[in-house]
Amino acid sequence: MSEAPPDESGSPEPEALSLFDLDSAALAPPPMSPASEPSAASEPSPASEPSPASESSAEPEPLPAVAITGATSAGHAGAEESPAPSAAPTPARDQHSPSPPVDEPPVGNLLDGIVGQPLAVDRLRSALESPLPAYLFVGPAGAGLRDAACRFAGELLAATSATPERERRLALADQHPDLLVIDRVGPAMTAQQARDAVRAAAIAPATNERKVIVLCDTDRAGTTAPILLKSVEEPPPSSVFLLLAEEVNRSMETLASRCVRIDFEALSETDLTGLLVDQGIDADRAAFSARAAAGSIDRARLLASDDAAAARIETWSALRSSLNGTASTAMVAADTALAAVEQATEPLEARHTAERAEADEQAELYGTNARRGAIDERHRRELRRQQIDELAMGLGVLSAQIRDDAGAGKLSPGEAAEALTTVADAAEALRFNANARLALQRLFVRLGRLSMPSPMG
Repeated sequence: MSEAPPDESGSPEPEALSLFDLDSAALAPPPMSPASEPSAASEPSPASEPSPASESSAEPEPLPAVAITGATSAGHAGAEESPAPSAAPTPARDQHSPSPPVDEPPVGNLLDGIVGQPLAVDRLRSALESPLPAYLFVGPAGAGLRDAACRFAGELLAATSATPERERRLALADQHPDLLVIDRVGPAMTAQQARDAVRAAAIAPATNERKVIVLCDTDRAGTTAPILLKSVEEPPPSSVFLLLAEEVNRSMETLASRCVRIDFEALSETDLTGLLVDQGIDADRAAFSARAAAGSIDRARLLASDDAAAARIETWSALRSSLNGTASTAMVAADTALAAVEQATEPLEARHTAERAEADEQAELYGTNARRGAIDERHRRELRRQQIDELAMGLGVLSAQIRDDAGAGKLSPGEAAEALTTVADAAEALRFNANARLALQRLFVRLGRLSMPSPMG
């Protein structure tokens, strides 16, 4: 859900309508006396006909070039999605009513769902006792920082609410109006995104005593980091910042010094295998997926749901034997690799379809805004990340193959070093958004011109 700027006209926004605002009596039609029952021949009066505006359900358009989830106020999100009541308005019930709108089992403490990070979880549990204004989560890609931030945010919001289960469910679904998650758009966080975060911190929470602002990839904030500094250093009492980064670099050293640092580690194969087995994955497939995931939770889950993963690894393993140093064989190899990458996105696209349906269901259930624009933007980033991860896996297969050939005496140390450097150069180029086809073609031409595996005399 996205943080919308305040209304420039200065007029207050209407309160949101949700399932918590309506009494059970208001949901039932009033009893009709015999005298008031319409006859079969009576025509509906013009006043009783619904207006076109009441029939439409306008969804707010996403903010341009800013990927945000959360909402500035429940009034803005709910006013567009909640239908106007046709009867006289009933007194609004306290939005913190302890009665949940659905009969579902409790989700429990969200921190219990953070896998393979015992030290980080211990520190987060302690932090809940007396939260500070800003935290910095530092760890490698795939360690689950974003998920951990949303879970910690859910517990922060649950601690100040009479409906803790509702807060937890909405936080997990990225639907909570007082949880704002800002993902970078493009290679670095933009100045506009930083200003959006600052503006969000200054606005009072919509439904809770707290507001949590999550800033992803702050290590790529670059020159925009100073915009965030003042708000992170001295946020309003109701705001908590959670900053996520793979590393603390020079551009964010000052910003990091204002936060409590929580370190996350790359997950071990054992942790990933155990996680997948607990989720019902066959032990052999779980072990294979964990080994190929390079410590990434999301990657492991995708590989475990992908029947063709092993076949794609075999495809990459066979590429070097088809190369002879010519451009034509390099082009064919690149096309083969990219076809395998494209096939790898199918499980992710299926998961995205399920997530969009779940977001729509949660929005209807809790009277929040699904913010499909922000969800679609996040899905595009995840799709790109999946493609990069798949390419990285393929290049990893080539590197392992080269090392094995060197160990078996099929490549000299010099040839192996040159080949590994070539693969590493391609990986670096792809990491910085180089054209994948051209990068792979260049890689395969260079590999083909190196000595091919052959017994050393």
